[in-house]
Amino acid sequence: METVLPPARPFPATGGECSAILDALDWRSHPLGDPAAWPVELKTAVRICLTAKFATMVHWGPELFTFYNDAYAVRLGNKHPGHLGQPAKDWWSEMWDQLDPFFRKVLAGESYYTENARYTPDRDGIARDAYFTHSHSPIWSDSGEVAGIYLTVVETTPQIEAEARSAVLTNELRHRMKNTMTIVQSIVNQAMRRAATMQDAKRLINDQIGALARTNDLLTRSDGLDAPLGAIVASAAEIQGAFANRLSSEGPAVTLNPKAAIAFTMMLHELTTNAIKYGALSNDHGRVEVRWQLDGSALTLDWQEHDGPLVHAPERSGFGTRLLVALAGDLGGEPQVQYHADGLRCTLRSDLRAIIPD
Repeated sequence: METVLPPARPFPATGGECSAILDALDWRSHPLGDPAAWPVELKTAVRICLTAKFATMVHWGPELFTFYNDAYAVRLGNKHPGHLGQPAKDWWSEMWDQLDPFFRKVLAGESYYTENARYTPDRDGIARDAYFTHSHSPIWSDSGEVAGIYLTVVETTPQIEAEARSAVLTNELRHRMKNTMTIVQSIVNQAMRRAATMQDAKRLINDQIGALARTNDLLTRSDGLDAPLGAIVASAAEIQGAFANRLSSEGPAVTLNPKAAIAFTMMLHELTTNAIKYGALSNDHGRVEVRWQLDGSALTLDWQEHDGPLVHAPERSGFGTRLLVALAGDLGGEPQVQYHADGLRCTLRSDLRAIIPD
């Protein structure tokens, strides 16, 4: 006589941590009831999900009760494991308006696929932009009705962010090449005006172009070294070199991590270039003050120009302004740019946690 086995719970031992957590839950008060008595379609989908090596999830019923595997759990931050078995709307409430439209399509029997879609999940207490490629398919009951959703997903946030950084760097390279030519022209023009002899002009030009080359070396270095902020400010001042003391600086000793060092260098390079082209360093008597100070968990750096040409706020933001904003984001802050009649002022307040070495 054939032995009939009792219905089994759909949480296989090979399903990893998520399977073990689900198996340990008290299902007696849950709307789905005893897992052994679940519909065979749900049990099969959950077993496939839990044992898959790719990030997968199952939503079931009108409430979209949620099941996911270990490969998916690592993407959930502090939402795991407390939301296993809970309605999807409860734990994706911060972006339900983004999810609900295509959930409705799938529940109506239409599969859904998208690449590099942007969402704003809250995985660590803050809703942040993230990008995902994912596919949602209906789970059909034996009677031909859609009873749930089966989905697979891969997060593409690192790829999208890398592409965005690459685009910024490409544009910055083009911008810097144009700026370099402008600086070289300014160096030659000022040297010819100031030098008493051609020999003096040659020396001044060599000194300045050498300083510019060293600054560009710092911008493109990839050795992963920390750097003192004072040295970075000095490298910006070195571009003016033999043209007298036109940039003064003052501030406490602060060591920057490699990412912050590059961002500060690029920012000061951009401000120096702007001053040479349009601001206080475009004439013979303008000057620049750079001051920075520590204030609790923040560092504030202030760039102030004096005695330059009359300054007017631009009608629209150019690439230089957008670059300053992008670089400030790497420093945990946002630049405040003011166009005073006496000269441009740029103030940046940075989060120390984003700029100092670990």
